Amino acid sequence: MKRKNTDKETHIIKTAMKLFSSKNYNRTSMQEIANICGISKGTLYIYFKSKEDLLLHILKYYFHSIEEQIIALEQDTSLTDKDRFIREIEIKLNHYMENQAFYRLQIQDLPGLSDQNIYQFLRRQNIVQIKRIKNYLIAIYGQEISGFAADGAFILTGMLKQYMELIMLKQLPIPIKKVLPFLVKQMDFIMEGVKHQKVEAIVNKNLWNIYLEDVNQEEVNPLEVIQQMKLKLNKSTFTEAEKEDGIQSLCIMEEELMKLQPRAVILRGMLHNLKNYPFLDELRMKLNNNLPYQKT
Repeated sequence: MKRKNTDKETHIIKTAMKLFSSKNYNRTSMQEIANICGISKGTLYIYFKSKEDLLLHILKYYFHSIEEQIIALEQDTSLTDKDRFIREIEIKLNHYMENQAFYRLQIQDLPGLSDQNIYQFLRRQNIVQIKRIKNYLIAIYGQEISGFAADGAFILTGMLKQYMELIMLKQLPIPIKKVLPFLVKQMDFIMEGVKHQKVEAIVNKNLWNIYLEDVNQEEVNPLEVIQQMKLKLNKSTFTEAEKEDGIQSLCIMEEELMKLQPRAVILRGMLHNLKNYPFLDELRMKLNNNLPYQKT
């Protein structure tokens, strides 16, 4: 049966997330979630086929909410690479603090789960974050640190994770406003330092490829492909009006993909509009192959 009530679905997701975080994922039953949501267990299974499916939708819901903010940030051409980088870290820190129950769930319960769909989803999200930071570091500090950019990305991610655990799990009184400038200064120190020191990178090109290899690289984040298409379209020789038509189609797809159940008819319609831009054909096909068309 096709899910129709997205408001109800969102209510279930938020309720289940709070239960998983406060009571523990393994000790929370689908019956308990149904009772608190005021629906029957059978109705709950119409929305989510299993507890694992519900957990996966929780992850997608909260990750997509932060992706939406980052996409808007990337479209702000008035910012320098470093300003955009700092703003993105700020967005993530604020998201952590506003959704502490969600991040406690990730830290406390998810590491012990064996579900491959959840594992692969989290791995892809982690790789997206590491690659984004790696690219930012190269853009900010120059190509001469490119060999150390992966190390820098892992270092920053590790520091960020540890401070969030101290704040959320240990409840230490660390002012979140002090964390951001401190982290940025540390990255300045590290990245500028490797330019003048004769040191070898820990995560070299070979290790970087090994890090990526256990994730199916064909499973691409469609929002990233849309960003690539926007950049390519903006640099094209089309008129401003023609560019605007293409950008509008891509923006509509972005908005649709942010929904819990993207509508296939909208996504297919916008893809059809993009056939007017032949230089985007390769990316358009890549996007088509990775869209979550809803099955009826």
